[in-house]
Amino acid sequence: MGGNGIDFSGLTLPFSVGDLISSGNGLLGYVGLFVLLGLAFVFVPKVIGLIRASFSAAKGK
Repeated sequence: MGGNGIDFSGLTLPFSVGDLISSGNGLLGYVGLFVLLGLAFVFVPKVIGLIRASFSAAKGK
């Protein structure tokens, strides 16, 4: 094969690797908040039910 590849030596990007990492971390922070909010909607009613069951069992004794 010939060495007729494209020369990328003069190519510059408007962002660096650090910029990509920081924007990825910011996006992960937002996604993580929504995941935690969704988990709260799943688990908080279960915890409330456990607390109510505990109080009703304590009243019955």
